[in-house]
Parts: sequence; structure tokens; C-alpha cells
Amino acid sequence: MADEVSRDLGRMEAEIATLGREVSEMKADVRALRQSFSELKGGVRTLLGAASMVGAGIALAAQWLLGKH
Repeated sequence: MADEVSRDLGRMEAEIATLGREVSEMKADVRALRQSFSELKGGVRTLLGAASMVGAGIALAAQWLLGKH
């Protein structure tokens, strides 16, 4: 019985250590993603602005073509 408990505790300690390493790797990945997003903010804003202008142009053209001024 004590051998099983010792074996289970050893296995769980190894699993906890593995989980700790994986969490550290995930933190590094999240930091990299946050850095990438912060660098893309200006480009994304420009893209959204251009997309809204194109959408407005399409709406105006559709109204003009359909004769619903």
C-alpha cells in the first residue's frame, strides 16, 4: 500500500512539473501574441477604416443604382 502511494505521489510530482513547464511555455507564447497584436494595431485600424470607406461607397453606389436617393 505504501509503495503504491509513493509511486502515485512520484508520478503526480512529475506531472505537476511537466504542467509547470507547459504553463511557462504558454506564457511565453501569449506574450509573443500580445506583442504581435500591439504592433499590428495601426495596420488593423487602417484596414478597418479602408473597409468602412469601401462599404460606404458600395452602399452609396447601390442606392444610386437602385434609384433610392
